[in-house]
Amino acid sequence: MDFFENPGVIPEGEDQPEDKKIPAETGSEDTADASSGCGENGFSMPEGAVESDEIVDRDFWKGLTLPEVRPERKKAKHWLFNAAASLVFIAAGFGIACVSARGQGFLSNLVTGGKHMTFSLPVSDKPQSSSAVKDESGKYADAEGIAEDCVKSVVSLDIYSEGSDFIAAGQGSGIIMSEDGYIVSNAHVVDKGTKAIKAVLYDGSEYAAELIGSDPKTDIAVIKIPAEGLTPAEFGNSEDVRLGEEVVAIGCPAGYRNSVTKGIVSGLDRTIRLESSSTGVNCIQIDAPINPGNSGGALFNMWGQVIGITSSKLASVDYEGLGFAISTNQAADIIEQLIEYGHVADRVRIGITYYTVSKTTADIYGITPGLCVAGIDESCDVAKTELKEGDIITSIDGTDVTTMDDIAGFVNKNKKPGDEIVCHVYRAAGEDSAEKEFDITFKVMEDSGSLTEAE
Repeated sequence: MDFFENPGVIPEGEDQPEDKKIPAETGSEDTADASSGCGENGFSMPEGAVESDEIVDRDFWKGLTLPEVRPERKKAKHWLFNAAASLVFIAAGFGIACVSARGQGFLSNLVTGGKHMTFSLPVSDKPQSSSAVKDESGKYADAEGIAEDCVKSVVSLDIYSEGSDFIAAGQGSGIIMSEDGYIVSNAHVVDKGTKAIKAVLYDGSEYAAELIGSDPKTDIAVIKIPAEGLTPAEFGNSEDVRLGEEVVAIGCPAGYRNSVTKGIVSGLDRTIRLESSSTGVNCIQIDAPINPGNSGGALFNMWGQVIGITSSKLASVDYEGLGFAISTNQAADIIEQLIEYGHVADRVRIGITYYTVSKTTADIYGITPGLCVAGIDESCDVAKTELKEGDIITSIDGTDVTTMDDIAGFVNKNKKPGDEIVCHVYRAAGEDSAEKEFDITFKVMEDSGSLTEAE
């Protein structure tokens, strides 16, 4: 029990209960009894503590002011204070950890030992060149000027095939030739667009393109979009191209629109043949990367003129830094005929597929050199002759033919659709027949883009 709750202590001004009143002094005996024994109130001084005459006057308790007993604080206030302090401590620790991780400020230095600091990378504006983009002759100083002015004349193409489910089956590039939407590209790009062809301009605007004409033999095709006020490219004379001349290619490799690469002219007058074609294409050899998606894009000289149409199909897959662009002079006549007729007019085909047998190969196998027939187109007039697979054509109209150039050059330059030709044929001996030679006469057919001509 608390000392101040002693039942023998009576606050001032209150009456003493009858059963708690201290008896009046009656003499030494009563005093002695009170000091040595246990009274009714159960309180006594320890024996030997003080003498009876040293007992403090009972009036002492009346003048004593008792301290006020404070009520207990509510537990809710303590809980709220502790929670708030904990949140402040956690927030401070989290802030220090974040700043330390990001490496900023003096707090980070305190934690990491000064390894990090507040830092801003200085970035300067590009200095303005004092020289003009073009010199007096109109030549661009670098590829940057060509990219800025010429990228507007190159489009990217998304090719959709049947069953492609809204996803482009292929991609390519094209060159704007006129303000009203004529675009030149590669035949192997647009011919896959059996469902649709979408042209995307440099600014992101899109148009559905219509196929005007395609020539797989030279890999040239023309499409058109319903647009006006376009920026056509300027086409240059590819005969003026020089070995080692700097060139810039703009296209859409791997779907990356408006991509620019730079290189030099590595070779001139390269005759390249597409697969399954006997027609040689005059190309410019370059070392600028030409990747899938670049096909149909533009090859610019440093005057911003298109001197070639790039084609990844002509690029080598076995060598790096070896690309080709169809020269503009080669493409010009094809483009004009495709726009006018939808195909190359007056080009003829024999109607066979074949491979060449050189003199050395012929000597090895004991046969005659020439063009060995691999297949015959039943829709052509040559199918009406006695020519069959395995025969070797040794001459056409008296001119020996042993290479693809021989037959393609002779037929395309000297014959028109409907003209007759005479071929001398050698047939090797068989199990039931002896070898023999004979002539066949037939009419050449118009070539509207079929790949039947050669293999």
